[in-house]
Amino acid sequence: MSTPALEIHNICKSYGKRKVVDNLSICVNKGEVYGFLGPNGAGKSTTIRIILSLTKADSGVVKIFGQSVSEYKEKTLIHTGAMIEKADFYLNLTAEQNLKMLASMTKTPSKRIDEVLDIVGLESRRMDKVKKYSQGMKQRLGIAQSLLNYPKLLVLDEPTNGLDPGGMKEIRDLILKLSNEGITIFISSHLLSEVEKICTSMMIIKNGVVIREGNVKGLISEISDIYFTISVNQVDKAQTIIKNLSFAKLVNTDGEYLQITSEKDRISDIIKIFVDQGIQIKSVIPNMTLEDYFLTITEENSKGNNSRS
Repeated sequence: MSTPALEIHNICKSYGKRKVVDNLSICVNKGEVYGFLGPNGAGKSTTIRIILSLTKADSGVVKIFGQSVSEYKEKTLIHTGAMIEKADFYLNLTAEQNLKMLASMTKTPSKRIDEVLDIVGLESRRMDKVKKYSQGMKQRLGIAQSLLNYPKLLVLDEPTNGLDPGGMKEIRDLILKLSNEGITIFISSHLLSEVEKICTSMMIIKNGVVIREGNVKGLISEISDIYFTISVNQVDKAQTIIKNLSFAKLVNTDGEYLQITSEKDRISDIIKIFVDQGIQIKSVIPNMTLEDYFLTITEENSKGNNSRS
């Protein structure tokens, strides 16, 4: 059996009386794109810092390609690339100058700079100052930096955070490209929709504890309801209609936008009812956030516990 790219065994981390990571175990196989999900404060960033030996766990073991990070830090991390939170560069320097500085610290050959800029699609913008880059370009440059040491494992913390849809697609395509080249990718996110598009397996944590883990398609299929936002010209009338439907629920309103949760495959029914009632529909946007998913599974867990009590 092949040695996993990343293994975490029963790690715990507390700050004072607050337990941030609680007996967490993860196994990421070679070649996987593994999604690590949770809302803000779930313990994702702390776990990533423990993986990269930037924070010490109170207990537990982290292994990269079968070797303990605490015992063989330099040997394990030499084949690990990482981008933690937003990429940070000297804005008045060019992309090439920023990467040259980083490469000189690790004695990386200069030809590798050409290679990584080409991989992330920034070769033609290498001489532009970073301050002229869009946020998506900065994120791609951050991934380029994480590739300098020819990593076999890539750890990305919220790589699409703050990006517009175009920028998010660029990062998704880049992650899939790197995966196809054989790099194992561990990616943290709070966007279930993004993970669904690029990950093969995922784990969801909340308050440092595992809520769900498994194959992405299998976990998504557990969702009994779908969340979406609809823009209409008669908000009050639309709200009244939704409140009287047994298969839908109004979650929130913001101006002409209504966020609605409904049973699967019932969006078309809601749209038909609105149209029949003379309501003009401007847009329909499916959008399930991780928080929405948590509401679904925690409600299901609560119902299950109540039925057994």
